[in-house]
Amino acid sequence: MTLLWIIIGFAGVVALAFIFTSRRDSKLQESGLSPAPGQATMADVERLVRAGQRIAAIRCYREIHHVGLAEAKKAIDDIH
Repeated sequence: MTLLWIIIGFAGVVALAFIFTSRRDSKLQESGLSPAPGQATMADVERLVRAGQRIAAIRCYREIHHVGLAEAKKAIDDIH
């Protein structure tokens, strides 16, 4: 029974993280700061870095260049 509650709690945490991330992404897109999925350019990446949105910049960089997380983070740190 305890294992069931642990699983339910974990699922709740994952759901909340998904909701938070989705809301943050939609706010960035509404503000015009983040491009629509599949339409990112390096200009968008640079704009996100200047605005202090490193996570969104890393996500866009990975989308453009099809690289791993570590490589994208290093590239964004070099841009900054």
